[in-house]
Amino acid sequence: MGNESGTWIMYGVDWNDPECIHTVQEAIDYINDIGFLPLFKNDIPGFSLEERTVPEYWWCGDPEVDPWEWREIIARSGEIAYGKFFEKKAGFISKKWLPYFVNLRRDGYDFDALWDDEKASRRQKKIMDLFESEDELYSNEVKARAGFGKDGEKGFDGTVTDLQMKTYLCVRDFRQRKNKKGEFYGWPIAVYAKPEAIWGYEHVTSRYNEKPEDSGKAIADHIKDIYPVATDSQIKRILTGAGPSGSRKKSNRKPKEWLVPANPKYYDIVHAFDDAEEIDWKQGAGIIKDDIVYMYVGAPVSAIMYKCSVTETDIPYDFENENLKITALMKIKLLKRYDPKQFTFEKLKDVYSIYAVRGPRGIPGKLSDALSQEI
Repeated sequence: MGNESGTWIMYGVDWNDPECIHTVQEAIDYINDIGFLPLFKNDIPGFSLEERTVPEYWWCGDPEVDPWEWREIIARSGEIAYGKFFEKKAGFISKKWLPYFVNLRRDGYDFDALWDDEKASRRQKKIMDLFESEDELYSNEVKARAGFGKDGEKGFDGTVTDLQMKTYLCVRDFRQRKNKKGEFYGWPIAVYAKPEAIWGYEHVTSRYNEKPEDSGKAIADHIKDIYPVATDSQIKRILTGAGPSGSRKKSNRKPKEWLVPANPKYYDIVHAFDDAEEIDWKQGAGIIKDDIVYMYVGAPVSAIMYKCSVTETDIPYDFENENLKITALMKIKLLKRYDPKQFTFEKLKDVYSIYAVRGPRGIPGKLSDALSQEI
């Protein structure tokens, strides 16, 4: 679906075209056959349900021929996962290929582990906590019970979309809501569920035994097989969800401050800046050039010791052992040293409510002020 001069244009085929999908069962069979499919037109020609259906039948309301109605039927079928899986837009993933996307998008993390490693937001945590006791929830229930709304948390739609992109949630069904009398009313709305609640934990996580990048390569190779015209950059956007607009937004944002852990058992960070004012370091997700990183040195030091500026990012690097995995490096330049007695772990915990530094994380304003004032 495209926008030309302010007019929305649907792309598709004629009913008699050999590539035309005529029924919801044909759509299910096609998705199972090719493995995964965006709902609407994207950068890869022909890689969408839109482009294989009759444009005039969209939103006609007849489930026999309306692909918009089909998405509801497919979601509740239990055969195929439906959600915002492709560049934060809707699409389908077959049961067979779902574990590949799960392993790639989650990077091998169950949500609890993601939260423990401080890679999940508080808003995401509030939503996912609901599904510890519920197999499925209406979208309005999720919003209300997780504390989103006029006087509560903001960004509900974006948070739910991110959880779908990471495959922690999918759309289980579309249903009308019920009033206090138990009567159905209004348009059908999304019902969310964890994929594990539909297909079981064992199946959903069955690719956890391989590297996430291997799952990504399998998906990319499959796309190339079925859509040879797809370029590497187009495939990358499908896999990661990062389009050009996202890249511009990231590079144009204001510099950010990060607290970054350093384990002296694996790298002698204490003496690293004795010989050079600029060193290479593992790049954390979200860190870009000109950001500031405060290096927290782990036990036995257990304190913030260095303030550095990020001078370069996205340096290709491939390393992995039993303790560490690195896919990209950044260069950091020393700006300031701190006495290890100044910002100890105990002080971070007691004064700034930082209880763990397991991965790159933002700096609270109060701590930022203290670090800036410290001589």
